[in-house]
Amino acid sequence: FTMYIPNAFTPNNDGINDIFQPKGMGWMPDKYEFLIYDRWGTLVFKTTDYAKGWDGTVKGSGAICPTDVYVYKIRATSSAHSERKEFAGHVTLMK
Repeated sequence: FTMYIPNAFTPNNDGINDIFQPKGMGWMPDKYEFLIYDRWGTLVFKTTDYAKGWDGTVKGSGAICPTDVYVYKIRATSSAHSERKEFAGHVTLMK
């Protein structure tokens, strides 16, 4: 069970680091949740699809979030031992 989570991304449509998405292996795809909150605790992104990352918009509305630090929370379950893990941290959105 491994998880790599970047700490910054630049959703400026240049094809480099446009999506914030954790990568890894060894977790169950059907037992995955990925949440992003702004500094006031407002949920701006949520998915249970491990292949989908955050594009820097508010709930997929197309409204781009401002440059800031956001909080992520990831819940995943190990495919080998059914062990549930939670990851939390910060990601910087830079334009």
